[in-house]
Amino acid sequence: MPVMRGLAMLGALVGVLVGCEGTTTGREILKVALLPAAERGAYEPVRFNLSTDMNPLAINFRADFTQDPADFGKWNNYRVVLSHNGNPLVTRNISVSHPQSQSAGAGGEAPPPTSTVHTLFIVDVQASGEYELSIRPAVPAAITLTDATIDVRANVQRPVSNGG
Repeated sequence: MPVMRGLAMLGALVGVLVGCEGTTTGREILKVALLPAAERGAYEPVRFNLSTDMNPLAINFRADFTQDPADFGKWNNYRVVLSHNGNPLVTRNISVSHPQSQSAGAGGEAPPPTSTVHTLFIVDVQASGEYELSIRPAVPAAITLTDATIDVRANVQRPVSNGG
């Protein structure tokens, strides 16, 4: 039944890609390495120019996990704010979890993943100009992330609503 196995694999791939519009559609217009701030787990604010012809925009956070067993199973909670002219446009809380391990199929465990990606926002800006993104811990950071970056993608597809 190679055809059935192929269809099952295709179905799994489609399932993985659903909800990834912010990281897989549109075009990347900016990628910035985040600089650690003085507060553990916080990052210096990032400023960048956006314009209305880029709508809808996706802003994504990417980072690598340490492979320190002390971090396994813990998480950081962040407050993320996108501002324009000092006024918050959109805010969100996110959790970045360091899994203990990932399933390796029948009878085993694989090492935990080495990186994470989160779509922070899919947003329409109402005015062209300079925007600021702030990422700060909502509570003291419990895990260490390395090589954190944000990327901005223009003209992304909006997630499909399931009518709910």
